[in-house]
Formats: sequence, structure tokens, C-alpha cells
Amino acid sequence: MPIVARPALAWLLLCFASAAQAQERIVPIEQEPGHVLKFQNQHVRFFDVQLQPGYLALWHTHLHDGVFVNIEPSPTSAQDLGGDTRIRPPRMIGETYFINYTREPKSHRVGNVGDTPYRVIDTEILRGCGGFVPVQDAPAQTLIVENERVRVTRLMLAPGEQADLHAPCGMLVGVSAGELAFDSGGPEERMSMTPAGFKWREASTPVRVRNSGTEVFHGVDILVK
Repeated sequence: MPIVARPALAWLLLCFASAAQAQERIVPIEQEPGHVLKFQNQHVRFFDVQLQPGYLALWHTHLHDGVFVNIEPSPTSAQDLGGDTRIRPPRMIGETYFINYTREPKSHRVGNVGDTPYRVIDTEILRGCGGFVPVQDAPAQTLIVENERVRVTRLMLAPGEQADLHAPCGMLVGVSAGELAFDSGGPEERMSMTPAGFKWREASTPVRVRNSGTEVFHGVDILVK
């Protein structure tokens, strides 16, 4: 498990004190029932967040930087610890953003106030992979976010189209379903990707992905620097 830095530890202690005063219980993100941990290694933790209509999440704390990819939209309520509740309109399917929780940890709770499920993917960044160098994207790739921790691109692959998933490591997230073929220098690997599906990679050279299906594939690739 990753070591909690002193600023984050101080934040946790402050949150616990505030929660005690408010008679509310704050849990780590992995103990919030709607935040399901699907994958973890030394570099990332991958959460599939699903909130059914009417569900109000427990108070929980974010300590690590995260890349969020929206899969199913719904209006939500959001309340930071000590703050007022605000209503957020639905985000677009595939909307992707980075939040620097390492610098500014946050305890909050979110509720689904709509009539349809709310689903978002949270890829927490725990440790860098090292060795990243500037790269050239394929026409099917669009840069969304780049900072000192991640480089995030959107993939829109037509049937038969291919692109390189850059080294050294990263997480490919499916926004739509699709049939994919991966070439990393050995036998080709095939995979049926689902919305909110994912594939982790660690490779010294790019991994080539090809849309082997009959429909456009929409994905988000999170390269960890």
C-alpha cells in the first residue's frame, strides 16, 4: 500500500476531527460502496464508480491525483466537507479531466439526483513509471490533458484503424464497446472492450492497438509519466 505523505496525513486528521464535530463518518475511498476498486498495482488504482438513482455516497476522502472519465451521465449533488450542497448538471459521455488531489486532498460526498445511473471511472495515480519522452500521436488520437504526472489522449478508431499506445505504462479505458487487437511485438492479443472496461500496459516500446470490429471505438488512454 502507498505511504501517506505528511500533508495528506494532516489533511486526514483534520477531516476526521471535522467529521467528529459533525457526527459524520468519513471512509477511505475504497470503503465507499459505490466506488469499486477493480485494479491496483504500484502505479495506479482503478475505481469504477456507479451511483444508482437516489444513491447518496458516504463521506469519503481523495488523497491521490486522479484522471476521471465519464461513462454514464446523470445530474448529481456534490458537497465538500464543511460546505453547502450544489447540484451539477450531467457531464458528457467521455468527458475527461484531471484533479490534483495530492496537492489539495478533499473529503466530500456525491449523490445521484437523476433518473438514470451515474458512472465515472477514476484512475488514481500512485507512482510514476519513468522514461517518458515526447511522442507523435496518430490521427485518431487527440490530446486532452498533459502535465507532470500524466498524458491523456482520446482515441476514436474507425474499423481497421490503428494507433500506438505510448510507453512506458498506461491505462486504456473504454468509453464505448469495441473489438480491439494489440500488438506488442509478440503474438497479437484480442480483447472485447466494454464501456468502463480497461487494459493496463507496461512496455519499453509502444503497444499498437487496432480496431478489429465493425464500429467506431471510443477510448481514453492515460499514460503515466
